[in-house]
Amino acid sequence: MAEIITTRKGGVWFSVAVNENGKLVASAFSDRNRREAEKGVTNSLPKLMTNSLHRREGDADGLRVLRKFYDGNGRRNSMDLLDLSSVSSFRRDVYRLLCRIPRGKVTTYGDLARKLGGKRYSRAVGTAVATNPLPLIVPCHRVVPSSLKVGNYGMCGRDPTKGGYMKRELLEREGVRFQGSQVSKKSTWSPT
Repeated sequence: MAEIITTRKGGVWFSVAVNENGKLVASAFSDRNRREAEKGVTNSLPKLMTNSLHRREGDADGLRVLRKFYDGNGRRNSMDLLDLSSVSSFRRDVYRLLCRIPRGKVTTYGDLARKLGGKRYSRAVGTAVATNPLPLIVPCHRVVPSSLKVGNYGMCGRDPTKGGYMKRELLEREGVRFQGSQVSKKSTWSPT
């Protein structure tokens, strides 16, 4: 059984799904409407979980859940608060690395692939990032192509090629610096 909690802050709808153990299973957000955010969460859930969904409204509840995953400095708390049992061990490894990327920094798909065993894993890393069930919580927006351009960003109900504006906005809000259309080299991070 999972519970979906939706909140709205600053014109953005944010939905999370929490399992019976209180662990976060999926998240999604939309700058359009609540239905889009909730659909994004539902689409990220394992099929068995969607049969027993319970929806709850309430800004206080949604914000309470989000605060479990962030401390006062905006850093990620323990991966133990996330339920990633529905994804492969490779994807869990990718998501663990994503959670290590500091706020205000980005890394490339190639750097992640090299850390996980070699450049040949770049496509698998890209797939894991693109299918991240926990956007914002597991910061997939902090991964860019080797060109250091923003690249694609999938948002609920939209073609990923049209989400770059939101990815750039998220990165800028976190302190990532840009030089024209590229991320400044000073804002890059390498997983070592």
